[in-house]
Amino acid sequence: MTWLSWRIERAKVLAAAALVLIAAAVLLSLKMDGPVLVMGGRIALTLGPPAFAAVVAMFWGAPLVAREYEQRTYLFLWSGDRPVTRWLALRVAHLLLPLVVLTFVVNIVANLTLDRMLGSATRGPAYDLWLPLELATVVAGFALGVLVGVLARNVVLSMGITLIAYTALRFLVGLVARPYLLPPVRLLDKVQPVGSMFVAGGYLDRDGNELTASAGQLMCIGQHPAIAAQDPCLVAHGITHSFLDIQPVDRLPDLRLVEFGGYAALAVVLFAVAWLVLRRREIRR
Repeated sequence: MTWLSWRIERAKVLAAAALVLIAAAVLLSLKMDGPVLVMGGRIALTLGPPAFAAVVAMFWGAPLVAREYEQRTYLFLWSGDRPVTRWLALRVAHLLLPLVVLTFVVNIVANLTLDRMLGSATRGPAYDLWLPLELATVVAGFALGVLVGVLARNVVLSMGITLIAYTALRFLVGLVARPYLLPPVRLLDKVQPVGSMFVAGGYLDRDGNELTASAGQLMCIGQHPAIAAQDPCLVAHGITHSFLDIQPVDRLPDLRLVEFGGYAALAVVLFAVAWLVLRRREIRR
């Protein structure tokens, strides 16, 4: 990082580093010997890494270009000798190194905390705590913030749009698209294997038509309040099998790899669009 870039960005880098170190000290000092502490650790692991990525997107990415437009410093920062496209490439490159380092620290702290909660010998690799995937989500958020800042040209507006857009992106990918990134495996009349990812479940009639689990249960609970009497009720309504769509444990590494590739490709596209928009504005000036 050049001295000028460090002078400009040092406040946000140091603030992010301080927050990460404080969170690490708190999590690693907890003894995890009670239900309250374990629950607190679970909440921190669930919200911490995505929150870090959202902070990077809002406070690192969104103001990067928007601040120059808002303060009108772009009028002397970007000239024929210092094209805006080169400026953007250098500023992004300078911020990527501390971004990677901080993401690495967040990932280590999260995995150490999970090891202390569950035991490293008994738990498998956590899906969202795979370092390449976590790094890709952070960089994609950073790229999203940069593009929003380029388009909005206002810091506060860019931060708000970035927060909403990035939250929606993580929700759609993590809860909606993730189970279907690879074709799920269907199990008939079986329970979910330990460690597998649930996709969908329900019932099948004689013709193979699907019925959701809630619809099947509502159909029979009114006639047979006793749970044990529901199976004959389902058979009487033409239900022949229960089904369970899952992503097996041995397929989760491939699923993570597909998701990593999607986030990485998205980051490249977002950076490229921001670069092209600025280049087009520069040509028009």
